Amino acid sequence: MIELSKKETADAEATVTAESKTAATMPSRTDLHAALVKVNQKLKFGYNLTHISYGVFLVLMSWLNFQQVDSSFTLLLVKLFPLIIFMPGFIQKKYRTYSWLCFAILPYFVWMTPYLMGRGNWSDWAMTLLTVVIFIAAMMTSRWMQQQSYLGWQISNTPTHSTAN
Repeated sequence: MIELSKKETADAEATVTAESKTAATMPSRTDLHAALVKVNQKLKFGYNLTHISYGVFLVLMSWLNFQQVDSSFTLLLVKLFPLIIFMPGFIQKKYRTYSWLCFAILPYFVWMTPYLMGRGNWSDWAMTLLTVVIFIAAMMTSRWMQQQSYLGWQISNTPTHSTAN
């Protein structure tokens, strides 16, 4: 018969206790699926809010460009091109596209803020508000896309608990 020293016995008991605590804190597949459903609901809202505010921003900027006396198509393209390049990423649903949109929208916010403080037209308010909405919606959508990906990975790598002894 093998006898363990007190230290070896204590180490073995600590290991068993740590393993049982880990197993107790590991979420089940059901919990992970429930979390994934919640993230998917948030993600759908994020997609809709980002895409709608993005579209309204592009349409409003285009419309306002042609309201000016000295408007030109070239100037409109210069204003819109940095935002149009994100459309393929929206179609492919890549989270990095939404993260980069957050950076790309910041110059538009900086560009609109002095107009808002100076003349304060409705269009200045609308453009500034849209840049803020796009920034926050794209940031949260990117985060939710990453959570969705991680939860999918976690579900596929979570072992099923067998009840057979």
